[in-house]
Amino acid sequence: MIVNYGDGGSWSDWSKSIDEVLKMDFDVVIPGHGPSVTKAQLRDIRAKFGAIQERVRTMNREKKTQDEITQTLVKEFNWGAGPSAGQIPGMMLELR
Repeated sequence: MIVNYGDGGSWSDWSKSIDEVLKMDFDVVIPGHGPSVTKAQLRDIRAKFGAIQERVRTMNREKKTQDEITQTLVKEFNWGAGPSAGQIPGMMLELR
């Protein structure tokens, strides 16, 4: 997942939006980017990104560096390398 911080995006708002979508009655989601997913898969995605948010908040409180946070996210969640690496500075500011 990529949050567009430049246009006012936020991880917290993304989570709230997905929570609202999950209240709806549907079988499959067709996102603007990426493959379609089932409601169960969307729940799993939401849980993973919620866990990433909490991990970043914890590491921020522990005064971890951006590099330490990146390495942890890649190791624990297989997320934070490639294009998603550019999200980490914004996440660190947002998820204090």
